[in-house]
Amino acid sequence: MDASEVWQENKKFIITVGSGLFVFLIGTMVINSLYMGDISNIQRATSKAQRELSGEMFSASDLGMAEDENEALRKLYETARAAAEFRPRPEFMLDPSGGSAQAAYQTAQALIRDRLGDLASRKRAFLPDGLDLEMQKTRNVDALERHMHALDMLERTLVLALESGVRQVRAIEIKLDPTFQRGRGLGAIERTEVTLDCVAPSEAITRWLSLCETPLAAADSESSSLAAIRAQALPVRELDLKSSQSKKDDDVRARVTFDVVRIHEIEEADEDEG
Repeated sequence: MDASEVWQENKKFIITVGSGLFVFLIGTMVINSLYMGDISNIQRATSKAQRELSGEMFSASDLGMAEDENEALRKLYETARAAAEFRPRPEFMLDPSGGSAQAAYQTAQALIRDRLGDLASRKRAFLPDGLDLEMQKTRNVDALERHMHALDMLERTLVLALESGVRQVRAIEIKLDPTFQRGRGLGAIERTEVTLDCVAPSEAITRWLSLCETPLAAADSESSSLAAIRAQALPVRELDLKSSQSKKDDDVRARVTFDVVRIHEIEEADEDEG
């Protein structure tokens, strides 16, 4: 069979294949003309990235700078934490080897009742009966520890109130952080609230809050007991002032809430955990 016969018998097939090949070649040329430059750029960028990854990304000086910055941030965090976190006095700290936590709480409660009762008597001031403190029936050591720290805050704020001229405290309330009470995971900052409802001249309230929020400098001369009370700032969370119903025109009613701040370390979850 010669070429002419092959052509006659397979003309349609040969034309179809040839047309397809022609279209393919034209398409390849168009793609190369439009995208070959981009493909080459991507290939060069990929090769460059591979070379960079195979070498050292950071120098020893970069590592040193990162370590210095990390150390500076750590010191800043420790300074901020020391300023914000409540530091209880020794008599309000639980001793693991000193008996039951409940007995320690009752001892601390009796202690501040006696000391504040004596001070109120000398200042001719009125305090609520029993300082409105309830008997804690719980055996939860963590809860009792928080209540003891709240007693410390309560005594500090009341001493400064009486020393500032506050002569009437109508009510006292202590509330643990709601997240602790619900038994759920605590956030970075836990707050126990100590609230005092007082009636006093506005000048006495102003003087009292100023003393609470201004820690005593080490060089200042104060009695040892007052120096311990003013060793750190006692942060005011809320202040609600209203006109008083008393006979004295300059009296105001102040409801003040202080925070006993406890800071927790937050552990970062592993990336592999779902």
